[in-house]
Amino acid sequence: ATGRLHAQIAVLHVLACGGSSTPAAPAAAIPPAGETPMAKPASPRRDVDVATLHADLEASRVPALVDVRSLEEFSGGHVPGAVNVPLGEVAARLGELASYQSGEVYVICERGGRSSSAADQLVASGFRAVNVEGGTAAWRAAGYPLD
Repeated sequence: ATGRLHAQIAVLHVLACGGSSTPAAPAAAIPPAGETPMAKPASPRRDVDVATLHADLEASRVPALVDVRSLEEFSGGHVPGAVNVPLGEVAARLGELASYQSGEVYVICERGGRSSSAADQLVASGFRAVNVEGGTAAWRAAGYPLD
């Protein structure tokens, strides 16, 4: 009966979602009665806002801050203490960041898109990355100082 119920739910899902011809995935996330769901492993990536970055910098909790904007953007003003590693160079320059692999590497760009990509690259390379949402634009808008 449970298998038939799952099949009916899958058909209803397909109908409600526009009739996809791809079969619905089994409901693996819902454990059978009496079992507890498995805990999801903690992600090695965090996302923080600029207020958190500012507080972490003030408390010396930022072992590395990588600005993945272009050199021109970085030269126009960056968060104090940031090092410039443009997004296209992240993979090639992982060796420079290896000494920070035991801690978190904070990653920032202008608005958060490039830093999100870079943080994902770092995670894939074994780093714990912290993406700064809103980026340097949000830092600037909050009135924090730039170098």
